[in-house]
Parts: sequence; structure tokens; C-alpha cells
Amino acid sequence: MRFYTGDESGLIKCIDIDANVSLLEAQAQAAKRTKAAAKAKAILKAGEQAAAADTSLAGVDIRTIDGRVNRSNGIQQMCTTKWATNNRAFAVARKNGNIDVVGFEGEQLFTYTDDKFAERLSVKHNGRTINERSYVGLSASDSHFLSCTNMGEVRYQSFATSEACVMKLPLDACRMRTHTERSSVFAVGGREHELSVWDAETLQESGAGSAKPTPIFRAKNVANDFLNLRVPVWITDMQFTSADATNPTLAVSTGHKQIRLYDARAQQRPVNDWEVSKHPIYHLQASHVRPELYFADNMGNVQQMDMRTGHVFGAFKGIAGAVKSISLSEDGAKIAVAGLDRYVRVYETGNMRRPLHRAYVKQRVSHVVWDWEHKDFSTQEIEEQEAEDIWETMDKAALKKKSNKRKAVAI
Repeated sequence: MRFYTGDESGLIKCIDIDANVSLLEAQAQAAKRTKAAAKAKAILKAGEQAAAADTSLAGVDIRTIDGRVNRSNGIQQMCTTKWATNNRAFAVARKNGNIDVVGFEGEQLFTYTDDKFAERLSVKHNGRTINERSYVGLSASDSHFLSCTNMGEVRYQSFATSEACVMKLPLDACRMRTHTERSSVFAVGGREHELSVWDAETLQESGAGSAKPTPIFRAKNVANDFLNLRVPVWITDMQFTSADATNPTLAVSTGHKQIRLYDARAQQRPVNDWEVSKHPIYHLQASHVRPELYFADNMGNVQQMDMRTGHVFGAFKGIAGAVKSISLSEDGAKIAVAGLDRYVRVYETGNMRRPLHRAYVKQRVSHVVWDWEHKDFSTQEIEEQEAEDIWETMDKAALKKKSNKRKAVAI
């Protein structure tokens, strides 16, 4: 298993976890090393310094790909993309306003700087004061990137030129997500900012001098409550759940503990509205294999829900801090969660939801990406590969020895 993380210190890290080493086995080996280090420290003479104990778990390898510790360069959004000169790269949106494209080996491929992030900000909106800009969404294709800030500023720009399509949406946006099939189609929502779906390519073709752009879909607020009072809007995250980008279906989480399902073909109000948590829901991840949703609240609870019935049938245990990012494996059988407790944790999905492994990354993680192209090998496959490598080495050594004998005979 291979993961890539972006954290609040501006670092991009690669985490390799051996799927053949269980969490219990890794913890047992770490406990033995800690006990041995404590025993060695106890028998040292007074005044001597004991070596630091190695508390890392077996089967975990962590390395830094890009960045230095600098909180002003903290990563707020992160995604993978294709690049002309490199097959794969990262697009990251930083706290200082930069959007960088970084290769998998750490090379800088592209940089865009938003000068508005350097300006002082104090805007009152919906009873709150917004003191700084931040990125709430980022997506990148092989030709363009699409970004959105909490001030409702959406930017669709080509990597080849400086020309960009800029769109202004209502303030206090909380999240922007793009469609899985069409990267130009995006949904956005926030505090008193109802869900809307747009196509950036249509906006770019229409130009600045045309009429006011119209969204693909704009949601309506739910009906008044039992006291006939308006229900406040607070959208925290969303996920596209269908391949159709012209009439999309979406799952939306709110800060008022609900998960709602929208269908653009049916109506503007949600077709399903469930209250599924005791705390505000901040993050949402839809399964690409089964009709299931994974959601996380602000108390570190990650739960699994059936999208057809709204039934929450399980939770993932052992998380100590609020979760900032959720990622699924290619087959949907595993889930990785990361957040403020500085751990990347891997769980089994389905009925058991048992913890499989974890890795301590030292910084608070803001985003985790599961590398689907990195395949895990079974123990038998690893042993076969090692045997093949040994035989290849022996063949090369035999050929080298034979050539040396021929040279000696010739002399």
C-alpha cells in the first residue's frame, strides 16, 4: 500500500506500508524494541546518553518528497494529475496562495500565485468575520486547474497560458468538488451558500461580455421546520455519485448533522434527508464500488452508511483527533483516514472494519491520496521475485568469472 500526504507544514510525504505485516505483529515488534531499549538504558552507567528507542512500526517506510517545514506554505488542498513531461504529478494549493504542480520525485513543474492572499482581510458575513482567504477546493487535469476559495472566487486556468476564467460566487464557501468523469464540472456550497453545480468550460466559452452565467443545477433549501422557521444552510462537503455530468446526482453533508441526496432530474430539493450524526459532519467520501458513503464529524468519528436506505451500519475505532481527509483503495475494500492526530490509519471496509495498519507522520495531515497504481504483492510473489533476483545475480557472476578465465588463457 502506498499513500501520499500533504500536511499543515507544507510537506508532501510518501508512505509505503507492507500489506503482509499486520498491525498486531507490527505493534508487538515495536513493543519488543522499546523494552530492549529501556533495558539497555537502565544498565548504562550514570552520565551516559542512551540511544533513542525506535518506536516506528514494522512494515512502514516514510520519506519526504517535497517541501520544508514552513507553516505559511501549508497544504490546504491536494490532488493527483497528469503532466506532459511526467506521467503523474501532484497539484497542491497552499496557505500563502500558491498553486504548485509537483512531480512524484519532487520537481517543480508549475506555479501560480494569487496575490489576493497577501492582502489583509476582514469581512463580516452571516454573523461571522472572515479574516483570511483559504482554498476550499482544487482539481487539475492535464491542461487546466480549477480552484475555489472561501471568498467564492473560482478560477479555471490553463497550464500553458496565463488566460483564466474567473467567476465570483457568494461568500463563505466551505467546499468545492469536481465531477469524477469531467474535471470542468464542479459543485460548490457553504454557509448560507446553497449547493450549485457549474461547468467551467461553458463559462470560459461564454466570455466576460455575455449574459449572467447559469448553473447546471441549483438546489433549494429544505422546507421550513415544524415551527415554520427557515432552516439555516451550512454545506460542508459533497460528492458526485453518478457518471452523468449534465443531470448529476450528489450526496451532501451539512454542519447540522445531516446527509442529503440530490437528483437534478427529479427536483431542486433533496430527495433524501437523513440526520445521521450527533456532531457536525465535515468530510464525505463516496464509494466507487458500492452504494456507500463514509463520513467524518468534528470529533474524530468516521462512520459507514448505506446510501440507499440511510442506515449507518458501522464506525471505525481508534481515531484520536478530527479527520481531515478520507481515501479509498481501488477495490473499495480498504479505507485510509488522516487528520489532526498525525496518523494515517488503514481500515478494512465491510462488516468487520478492523484496523489493518497505521503510520505516524509527525505533522497534522490535511490530505491523503491512495496510490492506485502501486500494487501490493503477496508473500509468495515476493519470495518468487527474490529467488529470481538471486538467480539473475548468480548468472551474471558466472558469466563474469568465465570471461575472466578466457582473458587469463589468452594472456
